[in-house]
Amino acid sequence: MEESLHFWSKTRPDGEVRSHPLVYHSLDVAAMFELLLSDRFGYWRVFERSFGAPIAAIAPALTALVALHDLGKVAVGFQAKVEQAWPAALLGAWPGRQNRYDHAEGSARLLVEDGHATFLDGIKGASNRRAVHSLLLAIAYHHGKPMDRIANGTPMSVPKFVRAGDAALVATSILAAFDPSPPLPSIDGRSARTLSWLLSGLVSLADWIGSGRDFAFRLPELSPREYWLNVARPTALAAIARLRLEPAQPSIEPGSTGLLEDGWQATPAQHMAVGLPLPDGPLLVMIEDTTGSGKTEAALVLARRMMQQAKGAGIFIALPTTATADAMYSRMAEQYRRLFATGALPSLALAHGRRRLNPLFCDSILPDGDVAEIHDEESVGVICAAFFADDRRKVFLAEVGVGTVDQALLAVLPSRYATLRLAGIASKILIIDEAHAYDAYMQKEVETLLAFHAAAGGSAIVLSATLPRGMKEKYARAFRNLGHDDTVSLDTLSYPLFTTVSANREPVSNPVAPHVGTSRSVKATRLENRDEALSRIAAATRAGACAVYIRNSVDDAIEAWQGLKDEGLEPLLFHARFVMADRLAVEREVLRVFGKHSTRDQRRGRILVATQVVEQSLDLDFDVMASDLAPIDLLIQRAGRLWRHSRGDRPVPGPELLVVSPEPLIDIHKTWAAAAFPRGAYVYRNHAVLWKSAKVLFEAGTIRSPDNLRDLIESVYGAFDVEIPAALTDNADFSEGRESAETSQAKQNVLPLEDGYAGSRNAAWNSDIAIPTRLGEPQTLFRLAHWQDGALIPYATAGASGNSMLAWALSEMSIARRRATGRGAVPTSVEQAALAIERLWREQGDAAVVLPIIDSRLSLLDDRNQTRGASYASQCGLAWEGPG
Repeated sequence: MEESLHFWSKTRPDGEVRSHPLVYHSLDVAAMFELLLSDRFGYWRVFERSFGAPIAAIAPALTALVALHDLGKVAVGFQAKVEQAWPAALLGAWPGRQNRYDHAEGSARLLVEDGHATFLDGIKGASNRRAVHSLLLAIAYHHGKPMDRIANGTPMSVPKFVRAGDAALVATSILAAFDPSPPLPSIDGRSARTLSWLLSGLVSLADWIGSGRDFAFRLPELSPREYWLNVARPTALAAIARLRLEPAQPSIEPGSTGLLEDGWQATPAQHMAVGLPLPDGPLLVMIEDTTGSGKTEAALVLARRMMQQAKGAGIFIALPTTATADAMYSRMAEQYRRLFATGALPSLALAHGRRRLNPLFCDSILPDGDVAEIHDEESVGVICAAFFADDRRKVFLAEVGVGTVDQALLAVLPSRYATLRLAGIASKILIIDEAHAYDAYMQKEVETLLAFHAAAGGSAIVLSATLPRGMKEKYARAFRNLGHDDTVSLDTLSYPLFTTVSANREPVSNPVAPHVGTSRSVKATRLENRDEALSRIAAATRAGACAVYIRNSVDDAIEAWQGLKDEGLEPLLFHARFVMADRLAVEREVLRVFGKHSTRDQRRGRILVATQVVEQSLDLDFDVMASDLAPIDLLIQRAGRLWRHSRGDRPVPGPELLVVSPEPLIDIHKTWAAAAFPRGAYVYRNHAVLWKSAKVLFEAGTIRSPDNLRDLIESVYGAFDVEIPAALTDNADFSEGRESAETSQAKQNVLPLEDGYAGSRNAAWNSDIAIPTRLGEPQTLFRLAHWQDGALIPYATAGASGNSMLAWALSEMSIARRRATGRGAVPTSVEQAALAIERLWREQGDAAVVLPIIDSRLSLLDDRNQTRGASYASQCGLAWEGPG
């Protein structure tokens, strides 16, 4: 047996073979990496662009370097971790377990410190030292984050943790497995740093699979060369087949064929998607069009064309909320396979924190390995290979993914395995829907994501009905030149509009004709107060219309719902303060009564009172709408739910948006918004934007889609100057300062593309502090429970099929921490039972709080440790006792 094979990499407590040689594991991972750079995947294009050389000249040397990713495991500190695997034949008697040792740190030092890696001299080529180190450190730090290269507070020294000659012995043995090849082509420092992010993600993926069950433990019987040729490479091929990792081939269907409903006449946006020129290289296409214009289908047409041109191997659709992601997932389940070749079995994955509550997704997950046994492709519906479903970070490796934008944004924050997310996204056409829905903090994150995506060779599509010009220019700058180009100016104010951005060309704007079905005029009428709104809604519904009242806070929505009930009406209530089971039930009922396929009888006289949860992506259609004043883009979104579908005669003469708003006069008091909306004024805190929204909307008198949408948006957000009252200048200045601070905070939090993976200055890599994807009030997660027969049982037992974990998840609800930090006083027996349950959760890192329902009442503690009472009912959710 070769001496190098005495060193182990993996062990297990039982089994016929209890350890796996380090040399073999190194070659397992190298074989997976070699496949990731092959033409089975599209990553090779990015490497060719970065090195300026063909992949055939890059892959052999880079694969050999990746094979050294775990070289630090030769250290005594690692080998001594398991006495039974200790290489006594080489190192003598077992010395006992050593002080803390990180083998990734050891690998990094062995590969980059001068004088220790002479075995690399024939591989690393003529690139400058820093460029090569950027790549080597991305390889060494393959466990999800770069290290700070400090161990126990002092720099590690190679001679102190590796016995002289051991690293060279193992490295030489590993490298002997490969065919002789030229050294790595030269690469400049900036290109190497940029490439290091993708390289890190691919090495992490290769190591993840190469450490899995596909690669069996082996006795050290084969030479490294024999193992490489006869075991590692064939096993890697089998692994990607079993895991369904190789992307399905895209459909060859032209244009929109198969992507539109049978008999559906393509809209102008969809026609534009068919004929839009697609230059070489990464592309960003921003699509602005009205609600109901078929933007989503246009994006799918465009994405399939991009896939056919090898700009991506699939798609990921990022949405602002869990509810909108679930709705899009259901929509994609019916058509995602049309993006791919006939007979292909691509995976559709769902990415958000509550995806296990989605029955369609859960039912789609194939038992591990069963996908290979499917023979009748035509009978198969939505599927997701188990490998993609068991971890949200791997969702991005599935051919098609749908999820919250937060899951994608974690790729550009210092979160563990961020680069694995980046690698998955890089191979997809990234579709960001409802792109107007983000605050300054999230906008900066989205800009960073677009910059990283372009740098990794990815293409993106951004969708919005109302995207301000300033936001478009920021997205274009980020994508076009890695965030360094300050010269991008998008002067075309036409609407609807396609804007195409690429690295080496000026942005191209393509105006689109409005869709006949969406060209309409919605009258905008100001109402003085809530009572007027309730009166108008009641009158309309008694005439047979269906109506919605959108309020800006949950407590305001509950108050309006109760007011309508007091009038003898039976409204539905929809907001975010339901436990998950009830929220899902309410959402289903809302879609049934007010959705696209609702009937005249279902709709007649029905009322919905809701918060912002109905603004985005839910396909709802109302005859009458009242709304609290909100920023103009959100009012336009809300109005898009008025007369959304063709239904023949309606009980009211025309679409009218009733906006509860104080009059937007110049001479007002600074409490203009707070006096009208004591609660809602804290939801939209820039009262100057509210005032301008009211001013331009009521002066226009109508929302004419698409004719005046651009004018309305730019009058509020920047291109056209609208003077605000002097009383609101302090609020405007404060809001501008807050937005600037949010942007600065995001800049500090996001990963620095230009620094490279291992050069990242973000201290949060080495911190226990979780960096948020979005700012907002801290929340407390509660799980409601009934006290029954001396035990606490989850509120939502129905529908959980006896699954306790699912029942608790369906019983969840989040409340702002300032209003509720924990459980209030309950009987001693109930408190003891709650603490026992929470102890089990804490062991799993789960900080949720049990919230018992005692005699239909809840007891909570606020941030001042004061007890607050509340009630909970499935019809209205949590309602506070006393002032809300």
